[in-house]
Amino acid sequence: MNEKKLLTVFLVFCFGIQFSFAQQKTVQGTVVTAEDGLPLPGASVLVAGTSRGTQTDFDGKFSISVAPDETLTVSYVGFKTINKIVGNASEIMFSLEADSESLDEVIVTAYGTSTKEAFTGSANVVGQAELQQRNVTSPIAAIEGNATGVQFTSAAGPGASPNIVIRGVGTLNGDTDPLYIVDGIQYEGALNTINQEDIESLTILKDAASTSLYGSRAANGVVIITTKRGKKGALRVTASAQSGFVTNSIGQYDQLSPGQYYESMWEAFKNSSAGGGDPQFASDNIYNQLGYNPFNVPNDQIVNTNGQLNPNAQVIYKSLDWFEELQQTGYRTNYNV
Repeated sequence: MNEKKLLTVFLVFCFGIQFSFAQQKTVQGTVVTAEDGLPLPGASVLVAGTSRGTQTDFDGKFSISVAPDETLTVSYVGFKTINKIVGNASEIMFSLEADSESLDEVIVTAYGTSTKEAFTGSANVVGQAELQQRNVTSPIAAIEGNATGVQFTSAAGPGASPNIVIRGVGTLNGDTDPLYIVDGIQYEGALNTINQEDIESLTILKDAASTSLYGSRAANGVVIITTKRGKKGALRVTASAQSGFVTNSIGQYDQLSPGQYYESMWEAFKNSSAGGGDPQFASDNIYNQLGYNPFNVPNDQIVNTNGQLNPNAQVIYKSLDWFEELQQTGYRTNYNV
């Protein structure tokens, strides 16, 4: 009797094992990029909730034994993770999308690239997202507000690049500008000649460890500019158009007319030590003090001895409003293909 029971248990156990194996099947799959369909070698393929897994080969292909009700999890550095239930499929295609947040964590250093987690120095990265949000004359101006410890000084003239100081002034008499590296080469030209649309990222290296490769030239910090490069895959054309204007947001102060200016300067000259309080002397020599006469009267008859402008004095120029000529609304357009 006991032998019959043991035989029954053994048969049930064997049947359960056969049923379990009958549920397993081999699934073939391919992992590619969603952007251009290129294979991703070395991608991790894992059965969710288990320790079973594999990796894709050089062509992005893999093979794994899995049950229909199980889920495959595919992940790759710099791409978003995808989960798919196997179901009845015998072949599965995984298209991974680039993870922009993960890509922004890549830091270009003096020795190559590093991830933010592995990087031990002090650096800031300004990526494409930040660059596209700001329409600036010089690409270096896009760093303002996106990097800590960087001070900006307004440009000296229209179209000029702003001056930046990284982590304070490190010299009393020397140059305070950082070292600029464009695609691995020291750059000494005008930064506003670099097209903002051609820049992939800006990396600001601040501490001595990060800038050690460049020696004393990097005493004021390093700004590494990485430009865009071609990628494999289908042809892609990107076009953009930008338009804007520049105007004075703060109104001008009230200004003196030429006659009011001459009267004020006459009063100041008369009361000075040179004028000695003599009205006649001030009227005769006010032109010598100012050096120009915009009126149609002789130089010694511009202002009367009572401090009032000569009633016959008329401005001979069409306009003396030089601010109107210099501070007009500026328009700028930028097209990129």
